[in-house]
Amino acid sequence: MPGLYTENSERWKSLASVDYITQFVKAWIAFNAWYKNSYSELVKTDREAIDEIRSRPNKFRDKLISLLGNQDNDSVAFRSRVAELHMALERKHLFNKGDRITFENIVIENNPITQSNFSWMRMTYKVERRIAGRSPKEIQIFIVGNNGVNKFSYTQPNGFNIEDLLSHRDFIKLSQIQQSNLKACYEQINPLKPINLLSSDPSNCIQMGNLHFIKDSECLCKGIIEILYKLRNILFHGEIIPDSEANKVYEPAYQILYTLIQFL
Repeated sequence: MPGLYTENSERWKSLASVDYITQFVKAWIAFNAWYKNSYSELVKTDREAIDEIRSRPNKFRDKLISLLGNQDNDSVAFRSRVAELHMALERKHLFNKGDRITFENIVIENNPITQSNFSWMRMTYKVERRIAGRSPKEIQIFIVGNNGVNKFSYTQPNGFNIEDLLSHRDFIKLSQIQQSNLKACYEQINPLKPINLLSSDPSNCIQMGNLHFIKDSECLCKGIIEILYKLRNILFHGEIIPDSEANKVYEPAYQILYTLIQFL
């Protein structure tokens, strides 16, 4: 009999636990209904709607930014939920289209830097990404000596592709330091350059729970919305195994989303 009671107890505990994955889906459906109604004339896809919500004033975005900056109990609790979500994602690695979902390495907008150059040991490294004209994806890459002679010259017609650069026959012929310098220069113009939303400076940050995030509410707002969207995607596209560890990620994600949709 004790074995039966133990087995029954485990089953009831399983039933008693909250399924935050399902709760998150329900909250997202409510959010989806709002933005479909609000942006139906402006956008065609969920991706376009999320980009619009992240970038322009609206009830969802404005409330999120206010919760990041205010000091009332609700705002402090909200920021603690963001910290909990970060820690949960550090414990349980989740991936959307092969990229890990994390606050420490996230793309929140297109990189505005289209040109990069610097000089080192009588060599100038130059990289330029076009954003207009007949070949808007084209990237021009050079290493030029002080005498004006090209040490390296390569044009990528199809856009940013670091693996293509690293495997180019002339790149492989460069010295190790030249390869390293050119790679660093090239990475500066990555149109989808990720950033870290956490801060190492406790004197210049936004405190969330026990964690320090960058003191930039606009970037944090975009990052939080992007994380929520990625968590939505891996559910709706079947990229996740809905186990207990994943459920722990969706608990703070649900609480964040649920808080925000109350103001729509």
